[in-house]
Amino acid sequence: MMLIDKFIKKSAEFMRRLNNVIRNVIGHNLVIAYHYSYTICYLTGARTIRVLRRLGKRLARVLIPTGRLLYKAVDFLLLKRIRALGSSIKQEFILFVKGFPLAAQRVRSGYKSSPLTGIKVSLLLPFFAVRRHKKTLVKVFNIATPAAALAALIMTINFWSGMTFALAVEYDGQTLGYITDETVYDNAANLATDRVINPDKSFEVQRTPKLTITVVSKSDIIDEVEVCDKIIESSGDAITEGAGLYIDNKFEGAVQSGSELNDLLNSILSSYENGSKNERSEFIQDVDVVDGLYPISSITPIQDMRKHLTSLSMVDKYYTIVKGDCPILISEKTDMTISELRSLNPDFDKKIFPDVKMLVQKAQPYLRVQVIRTVEYDETIDYKTQTVKDSKQYIGYSAVRTNGIEGKKHIKAEVTLIDGVESARKILDTKVIKKPVDKVVVVGEKRVNNSVSAAGDGITTGRFTWPLPSCRMISSNYGYRGGGFHSGIDISGNGVYGKPVIAADGGKVCEVSHGGGGYGKYIIVDHGGGYRTLYAHLSSINIATGQKVSKGQLIGRAGSTGWSTGPHLHFEIRINGKPVNPNSYLK
Repeated sequence: MMLIDKFIKKSAEFMRRLNNVIRNVIGHNLVIAYHYSYTICYLTGARTIRVLRRLGKRLARVLIPTGRLLYKAVDFLLLKRIRALGSSIKQEFILFVKGFPLAAQRVRSGYKSSPLTGIKVSLLLPFFAVRRHKKTLVKVFNIATPAAALAALIMTINFWSGMTFALAVEYDGQTLGYITDETVYDNAANLATDRVINPDKSFEVQRTPKLTITVVSKSDIIDEVEVCDKIIESSGDAITEGAGLYIDNKFEGAVQSGSELNDLLNSILSSYENGSKNERSEFIQDVDVVDGLYPISSITPIQDMRKHLTSLSMVDKYYTIVKGDCPILISEKTDMTISELRSLNPDFDKKIFPDVKMLVQKAQPYLRVQVIRTVEYDETIDYKTQTVKDSKQYIGYSAVRTNGIEGKKHIKAEVTLIDGVESARKILDTKVIKKPVDKVVVVGEKRVNNSVSAAGDGITTGRFTWPLPSCRMISSNYGYRGGGFHSGIDISGNGVYGKPVIAADGGKVCEVSHGGGGYGKYIIVDHGGGYRTLYAHLSSINIATGQKVSKGQLIGRAGSTGWSTGPHLHFEIRINGKPVNPNSYLK
């Protein structure tokens, strides 16, 4: 308290001096304001100190008697007894120490009387000691008995807390162990059955063992895996340690060495790798190697295991293309996507001909492998074709003004292969190395003169244009086919009936037929120099014999007259009366 008073006086003295300095420097008004602020703060602080002093005195008046009362209670209940016990133990210890000379004196006195008396006294010494320290022993017993009872209670609680009810499993006359419930044994029996390849039915798991309720330690309870091992152990000496192979949770067999089995699996994976840095391989199925106990009958030599895993689970299957097949139709018939067909058959789109076999199912090994590989390669960029119309040329005229040039791009992709066959490709990065150059094609836009009476100029250019502008599909080519030699080309497609047929080049009509015979309605135009063209199976004819025609002039319409299986145009080019392949002359 004196220190606080001194501190308050010192602070007041300091503030008065500071007040004089501020009055001289700042001014009277500010000094007054500062003085009032200081006074308020001082009074607040002083008031707080007084309140704290009063509160401390009141707490001391309450707590000190309470503490004294608690000390007296503890002293009465515990400390007093401890002091008394300590004093008693001290006195008994002194008495115990003094008892040794007394005991020695009694033994000597007994031996002086007679040796038998000395031996008797020696044997009675413990009883004398008990009688001498009887009171102290009673006190120790009174204190030790509750403590021992408490310790026994704690040990009993601890023992029974570690115990639980369980089922003792007796299998084939042997106790396998203790389980929590029947489902553990059922699961263990299933594991044991699945682990064994048992063709001769020599191994059989009892499904109804003898179960007895008992109380055991929790640490004695075993799980289904341990029960499974004990079931297999109980089958006799035909048991050995091995490594079992499971594929999609199906047991395939076991080998004696787990390291050999792992080496076999790694060799199968590596057989699909090409040594690239950025590749990883993995099995498609879920493959697990489980070490454990297996019957000798289920152990397989590592060579037989390799043969089993690499055997074919599916063989190659093919589809034979028939006439009229196209990619979409083949896809529907084989229930495969076009991309799948292309992955199995390189140049798929270029091999669609009758009697060609397409691979629709590739042979698959029993253990399938997927390899994901990052590859880099160059690929061509197709050029685009630009069409320029020329009003001076008839429809069907076509000429290349600028040849297209393919570009090149560098591609980085992630390729997924299943059993060595690519199944997916993900493009990671593309960089254009060379840009393509577009192809420019000039086509005619001059319409065909549909007037029947229109007279052509008969001028021969020496170059033949396509005779059926509305369709460019060849359904039957020049050459030998099923029934014999085909002397021209058949042009057909959907909606071709009645479409305009034009003169492939200028000339003079030398022959017209309006029906009868295999050609049906047909026209023959003479172009001079031994060149003639024939247009057959027409539905109508727009010109007459002896009439001059111009290149691209309408001369008739496509039909299906004569020996025809459907609407089309049969077109021939003849040189000195002999037919030649029109594809070599047409643009």
